[in-house]
Order: sequence, then C-alpha cells, then structure tokens
Amino acid sequence: MANQSLRQSEIDSLQYIASMTNELVQMAEASRFPMISYLLGMAYAEAFDVLRGARPARHGQLSGNPMHPKTHAKDNHAQPRRA
Repeated sequence: MANQSLRQSEIDSLQYIASMTNELVQMAEASRFPMISYLLGMAYAEAFDVLRGARPARHGQLSGNPMHPKTHAKDNHAQPRRA
C-alpha cells in the first residue's frame, strides 16, 4: 500500500528513484563495486520503504548533508577553538 501522506509528484519521484537505483545496483554488482552496490541498495530500500508506508516520508531537515544544496555555508565551517 502506498504511503497516503505523499503527493502524487512525490510518489512519482520515489518510484523513479527506486527504479534508477535498482538499475545502478545491478550495474555496480556487474562491475564488482560492492560498496557502491551496497549504498545504492540502501537508497533503493529507503525509497521502496517510504513508498509502501514502512518509513515516514520525511526524516527532518537535510541540513546535515554536505551534498544538499540548501546546506548553510556557515554550518560547514569549523569554528575556531577557544582557550
């Protein structure tokens, strides 16, 4: 059963993510890249779990993700040490 709290556009995105990551897992396995395969498999599992309602659709802010474009620059810089 699909997650009822998701808009149709979000469901479509998750289905696309699941499909593409599944293909990438197969490519990584065929090329013998086990860590890449594992990480992509985790992304596939997460998308699939959210789709079927086994996980919440949103886990909070992505501000801790250095690859996320909405990360604040000040959050990524080390603070000077104080004595």
